[in-house]
Amino acid sequence: MIKINLRPSEWLKIAALIFVFAVGSSAAFEILKPKRVLPIYNPVDLNTSLVDEDLERVGRGHRIGDFVLTDQWGAEVDSTLLQNKIYVADFFFTTCPTICIDMGKNFQRIQKVYENEQQVHLVSHTVMPEIDSVEVMFEYGQRIGAIKGKWHLLTGEKSELYRLARREYFAVMEQGTSFDEHDFIHTENVILVDKKKRIRGFYDGTNSLEVDRLIEDIEILLTNK
Repeated sequence: MIKINLRPSEWLKIAALIFVFAVGSSAAFEILKPKRVLPIYNPVDLNTSLVDEDLERVGRGHRIGDFVLTDQWGAEVDSTLLQNKIYVADFFFTTCPTICIDMGKNFQRIQKVYENEQQVHLVSHTVMPEIDSVEVMFEYGQRIGAIKGKWHLLTGEKSELYRLARREYFAVMEQGTSFDEHDFIHTENVILVDKKKRIRGFYDGTNSLEVDRLIEDIEILLTNK
């Protein structure tokens, strides 16, 4: 066995070299590691039960289209509200006793994370506008702590809200052989939309782990220019 006799100063130099090598290797790995990129969802990429038949073959270019609705403050808002914004969308109703409660709690969590990030918004559409008037939505927003200008609670014509859910966000599973504005939407699906109004992810809004993944994906959109 060979015994190496080195002075303390020489051991320190060796230790320093090993440290520099380790740090350099780690940095190089981070630099060379490919960045995770979120998919861009078009109708052709989705389960056909989510997509109206005339849209099923659309393979590129889907964007969330224009809309005109009313927020909880009574202001008329259109799609320019979300121009160049990253946002999370869902569909709910204020008297829902089941999944909407968990979805609301998870939206509160997302709002807290991004309270000071102006690029990130939350958008909750009612599916029962006949009950969820502006006044009702305002009271609900106060109760859940929806921040003005951050978390938008939207109501309007039922046909328009259901069109958005079915043909823009693909948020609801098809029920039976037909679907129209008289059917009732009740879905836990939450949708992530990027600054170009493209769909970048679908999540179960009642599941905390899924919401963790959603927050991670928002970070990707914020950091990947």
